[in-house]
This record gives sequence, structure tokens and C-alpha cells, in this order.
Amino acid sequence: MVKWREWTGAPAAAGRPGRALATEAEALDRAAALLDAGGVLAHPTSTVYGLGGRPWPDVDARIAAIKRRPPGPLIRLAASREALREALPEMRWTAAARRLAEAFWPGPLTLVLEDGSDTGVAVRVDPHPVVRRLLDGAGGLLTSTSLNETGKPPARTGREVRAALSGVGSEAGTVGWLDAGDLAGSTPSTLVRVTGEDFEILREGAIPATDVTRALSRQ
Repeated sequence: MVKWREWTGAPAAAGRPGRALATEAEALDRAAALLDAGGVLAHPTSTVYGLGGRPWPDVDARIAAIKRRPPGPLIRLAASREALREALPEMRWTAAARRLAEAFWPGPLTLVLEDGSDTGVAVRVDPHPVVRRLLDGAGGLLTSTSLNETGKPPARTGREVRAALSGVGSEAGTVGWLDAGDLAGSTPSTLVRVTGEDFEILREGAIPATDVTRALSRQ
């Protein structure tokens, strides 16, 4: 069962989770309302807990501040490839990108695709049922990154989520948590940059590099 908890960043309440709602539907509704208000949300994924929000520049900046890192591009999570195409029409879907998406999505593969910017855009279709329900009911797209201070391990358990959120200050505003319990131990997603028909594995994670290479070698 998914529970809803939240942090306000007030000194007396820092790190204390809020009341757990009785139903998953209520928790998801509360999460969607927080996102619509520009809030930040700790949420499960198929690998680790993420920290996400609406794909707005000010939300990205707030997430970067919580992670204590300079502002920069974050991953865009979507419920489907169709939702990504609709929300990010400037992305370049090459044959290599399509083969990887067909082989591993929904799944722990993040693709960095060309979009006319200097950095490209990182995208993933995640299979976790909670985040997919959230995306279905909350506009289809979420900006996200792993829930951890930069340089520290990502959060996978309730205890680790509490530890990561305990240092959030009032400048972050209200931070919600869709508490799906402890996640099965897993490494973060594999990160692959696709440029034309070329690819570069930026980070080997839950999907082995050999599987990525094999998927692209199939005709």
C-alpha cells in the first residue's frame, strides 16, 4: 500500500513524516495536487527512490538545491513513448534510439537524445506501478533524479528516504513522499547517449552494457 507523507522544512518538524493516508488513491491525488502547485515529490521507481516535480525550470532548480548540486538537466519520466513524443516533440528518435526503447522500456534504461540543445534530453519510461499511476493522472511527464545528496548512495528504503529528506530546509517548500515501502535492491538505471546511430554508455547500471550492445546489433 502506498502512503502519503510530507516535510515542511520547519525546524521543529524537519524529517518528521506527515499522516499516512488511508488509501492509495488519496495518496496519489495528494501527490498530483502538490506537483500542480509546483512542489517537489519523493517517489518510487523500478530501481531507487526519485525526487521529482513538474518539468519546470524553477522546480529543476529546487531539486538541484536539495541535492546540493549546480542546476542542470534532469531526467524526464513518462508513462509511455507516446507521452514523451507529445511532451517533447523536439527529441530526435533515431533508429538506434527506437531499438533501445523497444528492447528495454518500460525499464531501467535512461536515454539521452538530441533535442537541439547542448546537453540533449534524458528520458525514461519507468515500469514501477506507482509512478506510472501518478504519471497517468498527473499530466504524463515528470522531471526526476535520484533521491540523495550528490556523492551519496541513492535512497532505496524508508529509512534512507527519511535520512535524505531530514536535511531539507524551508527554502525547498513542502516536499511530499509517496511511500511505497522499501524497494528491492538495485543499481540506478543504465544511462546511454544516442547521437544519430552512434551510442555511448555514460553509466552502466541495472542493464548490463553487453545487453545494450546486443540490442543495437540486432537487425
